[in-house]
Amino acid sequence: MRIGFALIVIVGAFFTYGLLDNVAIASSKVLTERKRLPMDVSFEKVQSATLLNTIREAMQMQRLSFNSHLEVAAQLHADYLVANHASSHDEIAGYKYFRGVKPLDRALKAGYSSSYISENLSTKNWDAEDSINGLFSAIYHRFGFLSPSIDELGVGVTQQSNETQNSAFVYVMGNSELNRLCTMKSFSGFGKYVFGVCREKEHRIAEKKFKEALNFNKKNNPQIILYPYNGQSEVPPAFYAEVPDPLPEYDVSGFPVSIEFNDYFFHDVTLYSFELFKGKERVNNVQLMDKNSDPHMRFTDKQFALFPLDRLAYDHTYTAVVAYSSKGVNKEIRWTFNTKKPREELHIITQKEETITITAGKSHMIYFKPLHAHDIVQNIRFPNSMDIEFLDNNTFKLTLNSNSDESFDIESDSRILHININSQ
Repeated sequence: MRIGFALIVIVGAFFTYGLLDNVAIASSKVLTERKRLPMDVSFEKVQSATLLNTIREAMQMQRLSFNSHLEVAAQLHADYLVANHASSHDEIAGYKYFRGVKPLDRALKAGYSSSYISENLSTKNWDAEDSINGLFSAIYHRFGFLSPSIDELGVGVTQQSNETQNSAFVYVMGNSELNRLCTMKSFSGFGKYVFGVCREKEHRIAEKKFKEALNFNKKNNPQIILYPYNGQSEVPPAFYAEVPDPLPEYDVSGFPVSIEFNDYFFHDVTLYSFELFKGKERVNNVQLMDKNSDPHMRFTDKQFALFPLDRLAYDHTYTAVVAYSSKGVNKEIRWTFNTKKPREELHIITQKEETITITAGKSHMIYFKPLHAHDIVQNIRFPNSMDIEFLDNNTFKLTLNSNSDESFDIESDSRILHININSQ
């Protein structure tokens, strides 16, 4: 008996994460943030894998091992994205560096033998940390990185040297045991088998070995996968954009909290409640997403996410509490995490027009707290005597030279900030 089985896993769709996408120059008298120097591409490629594995290991998950074929596929697509100023999983025939329309096409051409692959990517990043943080804030891509089924990875990184904002980070992931089975002799004995999962479409794998390959990684990963993980620090407070967008009515919201029940250990799960607390105060303005409410139908019945609809606060401890049942037994799990702690003096701007006093010769962190779901800093205008570095679409670091003593304004499309100088 044979089982027709075409297994292709593409996690999510492309994600574009660029902190300055909505910042523009208004006149010749103003400057945007200082131009970043080109990144060390070789270092950032290694750093990307290191950061991803650091997160997985902190969660007691398997490390993702290096696979040269997946790296080739990832690097070729990163080159394509930068050369064509693109942000998509798909490539277009005839464009520079075209290698294959779909991630699977490119992986197979690069020499990978199994069709069980997934791809995450981000563009317009300054470094590996920027890319990884952005993708972990994007729920579909987060689930891709934290899949209990994968165990190998290839990373590609490219940046245009004379236009440093034009960069691409591509991550292609796979299952090493399935890949190995696809390189072995095709199954020809009696019993059930699967086909359509290897480069050679008719290559057969005994059903038992196929299931063992799928389950090997799952049984060696945690039963419950939490993110942010318990005790995690420096968690970004905001979520901005993902394609497809799980929150299309919001341009800015809080960092989502997620839980996934590993289906090797859980056959049935009923979620009764998912709550988030800031200290002892319950966060009420939230949206729970599961398989039934996911607008793009990408969640499984074991994946759940809680979206705070307002940005989380800087330098605070949050506690997530989930009540669920499985096999008729009610259980509760709770864990804590901490949001980013500012390294500079923090100024929280809560009005459309506001005045603050800052000290020259030192750096300040200016946070425009969103006034509504679409309130991000756009078309910012400021004097050219200052140095601004954006940390996200509502926050930037401002540095004045020690000789500055004149008051000035910072304006955007919707906000005005009057700044007085306290000279030392």
